[in-house]
Amino acid sequence: MIGARSQPPGGGNSSGDGQRLSREEAAEYIASLLEGFRVVAHNAQLQFLAYLINLALEEANNEKAVSDEASPS
Repeated sequence: MIGARSQPPGGGNSSGDGQRLSREEAAEYIASLLEGFRVVAHNAQLQFLAYLINLALEEANNEKAVSDEASPS
């Protein structure tokens, strides 16, 4: 219900094994979570919270777009 992924890319390992997310992976994961949160806030009629979450979602999507443009094709 809350996003497409339940764990961050890379297994969600917080044990410090050296595996880190790229900016694009992090932005994609955060955007997937925020989309679910936005729907929950909207359905609960938490308009201001939904608005703030939507702002964060837009920022995550912008970050993904910047990462996409910077990657070599």
